[in-house]
Amino acid sequence: MKRLGIVGMLVLCLLVRMSAQLKTPSDWKWRTDGPASLVPDGGQPADDRLYFVAMPPGWHVTTGPGTLLYHPDYEGRGNFAVEAEIFLFPGDSQEGYGVFVGGRSLDQSSSTPGYLAFLTRRDGQAAVFERSDAGLAPVVDWMASDAVVPHAGGEGTAKNVLRVDAGLSEIAFSVNGKPVATIARGNRDLAGHVGFRIGPRVNLHASRLDVTYRLAPVPK
Repeated sequence: MKRLGIVGMLVLCLLVRMSAQLKTPSDWKWRTDGPASLVPDGGQPADDRLYFVAMPPGWHVTTGPGTLLYHPDYEGRGNFAVEAEIFLFPGDSQEGYGVFVGGRSLDQSSSTPGYLAFLTRRDGQAAVFERSDAGLAPVVDWMASDAVVPHAGGEGTAKNVLRVDAGLSEIAFSVNGKPVATIARGNRDLAGHVGFRIGPRVNLHASRLDVTYRLAPVPK
């Protein structure tokens, strides 16, 4: 996958400069890993700031603490797929960013949120993490993958398309159309919210988030 072209990058940079005119989506919700105030301009990532605006096409996000972003009406159910196109901007953070499925108890006041997250990071690695009552644990630990476009530095952006396919018996994870990992679905209840999981101090633009439901009968 090639990086975003020069023209596309200039357009995004122009939009970032216009960020003061952009608005946080009123119908979205978020849960941060630590205290953070919503700020009106992107700027540099800071530990106590969250910048999240609708920026067609998609959304621009700059995190302080790690953050979950989701729309209450977007949910996975049965056999489904979630796919997101994400552009990673320059920065020093090596934290993961990507999508989550099976979100439950995500309100900031809840002490026991749950979700399954598929993440990539700046160095070209990918991982799958599960958050449950027992805490956060890797299901597939960080590993290098040639499917992931790393951000090699400089002023460009790195584009990755992350996909989670929740089938009857397996959950498959891919990046840019290439398989990365497959795990057993087992007793995992993936019915719930879907959205973005973005680690601390990450600056990115998500141009789309798609949820697809499989309506055809599947073998039992």
